[in-house]
Amino acid sequence: MDHMVANPGPALEFGVLGPVEVRAGGAPVPVGGSKPLIVLAGLLLRANRVVTVEELSWWLWDSDETRWSKGALQTYVLRVRRALGDHARIRTEHGGYVLEVAPEALDLGRFRANAERGRQAAERGELREAAVAFTDALVQWRGPALSNVDSDALVRDEVSQLDDERLGVREQWAEVMLGLGEHHAVVPQLIALARENPLRERLHEQLMLALHRSGRQSDALAVYRSISAALTEELGLDPGPSLRRAHQAVLAGEHGTYTRQRGETLVPRQLPGDFAGFIGRHQALSRLRELVRAESAPIASIEGMGGVGKTTLAVHFAHEVAERYPGGQLYTDLRGYGPGGPLEPQAALEMMLTAMGVPADEMPAGLAQRSALWRTHTASRRVLVVLDNAGSTEQVRPLLPGPGSLVLVTSRSRLRSMAAVHGARRIPLDELPVTDAVELLAGIVGQDAVRADPIAAREFAARCGRLPLAIRILAVRASQFPEVPLAEFVADFDREQDKLDSFDLNDGDETDLRAVFARSYHALDESCARLLRLLGLPEEARDFTAASAAALAGVGLREARMSLDRLASAHLIAEPRPGRYQFHDLIREFAADLCRRTETEDTRTAALHRLLSWALDSTRAAAVNLRPGRRYDLIPVRELVPYETFPDRAAALTWQDAEVGNLAALVRLANRIGAHDQAWQLAWLLQSYFVVRTPLHAWKAVFDIALSSAVACGDRRGQAGILSGLGVLHGVAREEPEAIRYLLQVLAIQREIGDREGEARVQYNLSMAYQNTEEPHRSLEHGEEAIRLARELGVGSLEANSLQAMADTSTYLGRHATALALVDAALDVWQRINEADSQPFLVHSRGRALLGLGRTDEGIACVRQSIDMFTSRGELYEAGDVLAQLGTIYLHLGDREEARAHWLRAVHVLTESGHPFAEDVRAKLAGLVGTDMPTR
Repeated sequence: MDHMVANPGPALEFGVLGPVEVRAGGAPVPVGGSKPLIVLAGLLLRANRVVTVEELSWWLWDSDETRWSKGALQTYVLRVRRALGDHARIRTEHGGYVLEVAPEALDLGRFRANAERGRQAAERGELREAAVAFTDALVQWRGPALSNVDSDALVRDEVSQLDDERLGVREQWAEVMLGLGEHHAVVPQLIALARENPLRERLHEQLMLALHRSGRQSDALAVYRSISAALTEELGLDPGPSLRRAHQAVLAGEHGTYTRQRGETLVPRQLPGDFAGFIGRHQALSRLRELVRAESAPIASIEGMGGVGKTTLAVHFAHEVAERYPGGQLYTDLRGYGPGGPLEPQAALEMMLTAMGVPADEMPAGLAQRSALWRTHTASRRVLVVLDNAGSTEQVRPLLPGPGSLVLVTSRSRLRSMAAVHGARRIPLDELPVTDAVELLAGIVGQDAVRADPIAAREFAARCGRLPLAIRILAVRASQFPEVPLAEFVADFDREQDKLDSFDLNDGDETDLRAVFARSYHALDESCARLLRLLGLPEEARDFTAASAAALAGVGLREARMSLDRLASAHLIAEPRPGRYQFHDLIREFAADLCRRTETEDTRTAALHRLLSWALDSTRAAAVNLRPGRRYDLIPVRELVPYETFPDRAAALTWQDAEVGNLAALVRLANRIGAHDQAWQLAWLLQSYFVVRTPLHAWKAVFDIALSSAVACGDRRGQAGILSGLGVLHGVAREEPEAIRYLLQVLAIQREIGDREGEARVQYNLSMAYQNTEEPHRSLEHGEEAIRLARELGVGSLEANSLQAMADTSTYLGRHATALALVDAALDVWQRINEADSQPFLVHSRGRALLGLGRTDEGIACVRQSIDMFTSRGELYEAGDVLAQLGTIYLHLGDREEARAHWLRAVHVLTESGHPFAEDVRAKLAGLVGTDMPTR
């Protein structure tokens, strides 16, 4: 008999968000004892879904399997049926029971429906409606969930998840209230919630912002200090990025004062005047001071690109230490870069010897004699010599004085021979730090303008590439219009077609940035000059290597390396890491401008297509190593230029880690120039990397662009490939409805174009997407179809993956023996086709099935093994996800310390991979620690 009929009566209402209860017409309905109440609670928590006999037995008798009794369970179910009567039907299903309840009749159903209504309203920007919906959700709670249920196992398994849901809705309510400007209203509740959840970062972030907006800045900062200390003490973690951003937002509201350092008093003789507003360069100055203290005949080579402030630093330091060199201070512009050609060493020596008092009629004629006389005159007196704008070591070497003197050389070249032969200390200069760049700006436009809009001031400095000369030039232009706010000036600058025209005061080459850069450019040989121009073409590229530069220029790898080294030596490009080069933003603008002016359109187009060909072929070679089971025959090898190849998976992953930013940029470039087929194909190939490292934001940005390209070129196969990637992306991000929406579009396209293998693959992806939804049977349906098609087409790897996906779904449904059989079937297929690409996934699936069967030690061993395998393969998200699962497994087993340890590892791994799930695990950790704390 399926169920017994009770007398009809008023409709029933159920509650689990507080004491578990049943009411009919407002009156309580007795259920019949503590054990039936446990059964009712379990069925209500899984309302309209199968609850297995194993789960109900676990909740009734916990780990004491000797007390498990199917007959007793049936008796308890019968009592619940009698209590509920016809108003709620309990159905017997294979392996378990289903309680049919209308969602609105259950407080948990109403809570979740209202919460979803609130989330949708918030996404639409309807914050007032969202606040009402979240409030309606929260009033469903009558106290701690399941508070009258006597089942430690049920409470362990379910209550923490319900508490997390409730806390999440409270946070969402607070978020919309802050958005409505109701910060005063939320402060008391946030204070209480923060006390209850001392390590919940999002709550503390909201509390900080609410306090700050209520004018309680010091209290907001105290909240940050408190949670920072708690995170460090309890979890060994630093605050997360979102919490740190909130802290910075609060700090930005403080009105501190900062006194700008001034240059030293002007010292006469040959030194040019010190720049009165000298800013920063603390590290370089420290190295120069250390050099002067440590050596009797110090030589410093201050090197960097044009406009970076080499002369300014040299002259400033020379004034600082001038009194230590009573023999005199000499300054000579060697004109290594600039109009008129370099100053010959012989002429420079004549100038310096004359300054030292050598009469004209005693001046030797030859270079060697003058150099010797110079050393003689300086040997007995300590002098300071500034040799500005040197072109080479050969130009400087004859000008070095006798012992006891200080030499400051500035150059746009790397004077490596000076360091190797003469022991010069090389002092490389880069762009100013942001704070120094803004302070330099304030010294010209005024502190009031910077204080009025500090964000615009930082943007202003960024537009100048934090290059001192560029900041000074543009700041002088801005100071001519004091009534124009900095933000408006920056916006006008952004609208300029030729940015370099803005860096010209029309007052000579010294205040024309293009002319300053041109001096370095004109000193290059033609092969270097051509490469510099072409490197300016791919505006989106972050950096480049000899291989990518060789492809762009259509030259051999050796020639590209030599040219890059010469460009780096001339400080026209930087080499921040060995073998990787990048532009300063303004030099890139200069190079791109040169390319537009001097190279034909055909030349530019051919160069970009060579670069894209190199990127496509190299990425394809890497992808085959990372995910060998994909359909790479869809993307032909172009072989327009030599490309990268890889001996193994590790080498391919290392290359992709270094190049992914550039490859993503090349997708944007291909889309911009109309090479749409190359844009979507490169993105599709990058998916093999994205699924390993899971950089979700970059993945989404690249695939959105690629989809527009696939649509633009009308390639239906390309559209299917990119839509499929977007579906996989949302699945990894745990956004199953979005994943399914994309994948159903793919299924329609594959059927439209008659691509049977493509249809089989999307059936597999749909099987994965439906696993964690309210319709897990759909996962099995799609999995079975994927297996049928894979077998029909003879695609063994897809068959094995689909079997493994169905195993995970079976585990989710409590069919653990079936899951284990499916894992073994998948392993048989992998062995038959002699591949093992999905081994860590299979080991993980086996572990979950074994745990479900009660074989705890074996199951945990498999889960641990899968973590090691994912980690060794560089699949950080998968490793972090399984670590989090293992923490939950240990919590259900009652081992809180192991749960904490694995969740902590998961946080570190997921944070490293940039996956948002890290925040969920941090919340679990916070909840775990919070439950250990005494109630206040």
